[in-house]
Amino acid sequence: MIGAIRAEILKVFTTRLWWGLLIALIVIDAGLSSLFGFLVGNDFGGGGDAGENPFLHHTVGTAQVVYAAGFIYFLSPLIPLALGVLLITSEFRHKTISATFLSTPRRWQVVIAKLVAVGVVGAIYGVIHDLAASAGGGGVMAARGFDTYLTDPEVVKTFGLSLLAFICWMLIGYGFGVVIRNQIAATIVAIAFGFIIQIALNIVFSVLGWDAAGKFLPSNLTLGMLVTSDPTMGQAAESPYFNWWQSALILTGYGLLLSLIGSFITSRRDVA
Repeated sequence: MIGAIRAEILKVFTTRLWWGLLIALIVIDAGLSSLFGFLVGNDFGGGGDAGENPFLHHTVGTAQVVYAAGFIYFLSPLIPLALGVLLITSEFRHKTISATFLSTPRRWQVVIAKLVAVGVVGAIYGVIHDLAASAGGGGVMAARGFDTYLTDPEVVKTFGLSLLAFICWMLIGYGFGVVIRNQIAATIVAIAFGFIIQIALNIVFSVLGWDAAGKFLPSNLTLGMLVTSDPTMGQAAESPYFNWWQSALILTGYGLLLSLIGSFITSRRDVA
């Protein structure tokens, strides 16, 4: 089993895919967090009225928003989502899945090894996200004379839960890949789900007043995990998210359910 896990992790890091997406992740997270860092303390012409502005009062919640900027714009999750899809669909595309199953006849071991490898890679990407966001957003806030809150327990929690978020989004992508199998189709469907469909559903649920339904969207679950303090100091309406631990449990459930369903289907299919 250890050998199978080591082999699956090695597959990831012997291709150019992992560092190409890693560079994109660093640019997105550092760039958006830096942009949010420049917004801290800005009332946007509101005459000092905080309202629901998360940047006017510089609080722990504001720092969490800065460090989670990539998730707020639905861009950071796309990297682990796409990577999860590509890692498994490339095996179907290049027929390496056949050699994998032949070298490890017990398919359940292959399934477990792949899931563990996905989790390890997702955690590594989560660490890089934390470093990029803290360097970008934290650097800008420090340069502007604002507290970075990098050692605050709630911000530390945000960074820790970011690792779980990346693992879950990679598992979701992996699930799309093993269910659909065709690399192009799976990538398009996954990216559409992670970006366009979720934005559209957020708008529809908001218009219809279905606030409870909106809480179950993976993007909102992720934000519920990462932004645990109110950045508006009580000025905002009721939180649109579940508590952080509820959000974490449901998002983890999504990732495990989709990846396990796909893995079960793969373990039953014949391979060429």
